[in-house]
Amino acid sequence: MPLFSRSKGLFFLICACQMLFAQTPDDPAIARQIKDGMEKTILNDFAGAKLAFQQLIEEFPDQPYGYFYLGATMQAEMLDLEDFSEIDSFKTLMKTTIDLAGAKQEIHKDDPWPLFAEGCAHLYHSFMDSKTGKMWGAYRNAVKGTNRLVKAIELDSTFYDAYLGVGSYRYWKSAKGKMLTWLPFISDEREKGLKMVEVAVEKGRFSRLVAKDQLAWILLHRQDYERALQMALENHQEYPESRFFMWTLVEIYYKSGKTQDAYNLYEKLLKIVQGIPDNNHYNEMTCLLRMAEISCSGGDYKTASLLLENFFRLELDDKIHKRSKKKRKRAEELQDICSEELARGNSSH
Repeated sequence: MPLFSRSKGLFFLICACQMLFAQTPDDPAIARQIKDGMEKTILNDFAGAKLAFQQLIEEFPDQPYGYFYLGATMQAEMLDLEDFSEIDSFKTLMKTTIDLAGAKQEIHKDDPWPLFAEGCAHLYHSFMDSKTGKMWGAYRNAVKGTNRLVKAIELDSTFYDAYLGVGSYRYWKSAKGKMLTWLPFISDEREKGLKMVEVAVEKGRFSRLVAKDQLAWILLHRQDYERALQMALENHQEYPESRFFMWTLVEIYYKSGKTQDAYNLYEKLLKIVQGIPDNNHYNEMTCLLRMAEISCSGGDYKTASLLLENFFRLELDDKIHKRSKKKRKRAEELQDICSEELARGNSSH
């Protein structure tokens, strides 16, 4: 989480919605199409969302918005599945968005929308760079994207949805600054960033759900567990089938010590991800490992041992095997603890 929080791909999904409204703010058919596509993404219906946004490209081929939406959905799907095989196509769509938005900004210099489109595309690119370990690219695109959004806000101070991107960047680049030792001195803008995200939650036209999710991750980082849980529960209760919101909620349960709630939700997520076609087992590993940690910490070494056996039975491809090195190391440590405790229990009888 070098620059932004891990929110399973929803962080910037809201951006393009407001872009298209700027072009056709009174067109109810377009409004319904955008909201339908966003809802499908939130509910992990990526095929349906892609179809909706492909139609936007066909209807508005010279505008950046359909390309951005399609790329945003593609990113959300990659993050949900922990499978980055479509990253080149994603980058192409973001480049197209940046190029088209930049051309429009040259013509309409007082219009904040092209700046907004370009800024969001850079931030999306930054997020994926950070996920794939390209830290210089992540930093460079984050700075470019934030600068564009700041300029949009300067043109219109009530552009509250832009506050989400700027505020999140300011918080995380300050909070994670110690990890970025190769960068120049980074001033602490965590409080400013937090307040901007809170403004997006309160006043954003379309950013309520995504801003709440982002705020939950920020509050979790600050160990403000009560408020973090409130944000996560509100989203989960509104969209109980959304995996995005489940991952946020379960992390808060786990980190805040609500271990039984966390175990139950990890168990539910495990069943869900096992049923996903072409499951690469990365999310399965996360669920099994966390469930084993909870069982082990509660003294249920037999259950923990069985969970770890299932963990090590998973057949991983080379990429997932490499990415899961830390998980496998932790699983081995837990397995040793369980073996020792179970042996000790047997020897005491």
